[in-house]
Amino acid sequence: MTIRMSRILCLVLAFLTLAAGPLQAQALREPPKGSPERAAILDALRPAVEAEMRGSVEFVVTTIRVSPGWAFVQVEPQRPGGGAIDPERTGFRGESDMMDGLTVFALLTFQSGRWNLVDHVVGPTDVAYAIWPDRYGVPPAVVGME
Repeated sequence: MTIRMSRILCLVLAFLTLAAGPLQAQALREPPKGSPERAAILDALRPAVEAEMRGSVEFVVTTIRVSPGWAFVQVEPQRPGGGAIDPERTGFRGESDMMDGLTVFALLTFQSGRWNLVDHVVGPTDVAYAIWPDRYGVPPAVVGME
């Protein structure tokens, strides 16, 4: 290999390393079940959902994506022990026929050493969270809009 080719190869490798840095920094992960981080994310969401559901809830997690500083979740709320929630006994009384169930989509941010709820939506009939990257500056991949 010539010196010129070696230099070109070094430049290409340096460029690829620099380009991959931001991609690696944006890497998405799912906190494992039972982990303190997963519990902290769900616990930050819980008060808002319990207020709307008019009682205690536990979550069945469909999606949880975390990147540095952000978390996106899709959960199905249920009563502790697995009981179904009657929409007519919630804050959505009279609206349930215009909702797509009680599925919750939420965006959280990690600030001041804890997870904080930024926004959430219950039972949307469209992709209500599609505006969150523009509204809140969350990377689109976090909310599945890459």
